[in-house]
Amino acid sequence: MQEFSILFAFVLLFLIIFLFVRVSLRLRKSGGTMTTIVHGSLDSFYDKDKKKAATMVVEQQAQKKMDEQASGKTRRILGLV
Repeated sequence: MQEFSILFAFVLLFLIIFLFVRVSLRLRKSGGTMTTIVHGSLDSFYDKDKKKAATMVVEQQAQKKMDEQASGKTRRILGLV
């Protein structure tokens, strides 16, 4: 019985790590930028002026990304692309 619980713990740990890696790779491939994620998670802490400024930054970055995709250029982020 002891061996089963240890084996179960290792399998569960492996599954959690596998899911974390899978989700993080999917987020990276889908282009989820850190600015967008932070803006979405901290939105409730911003006052009206900060919300407007954060929205403008996100829109500018989205426009840059759309321009890069339209021109066929890709930018390198930390040399991983």
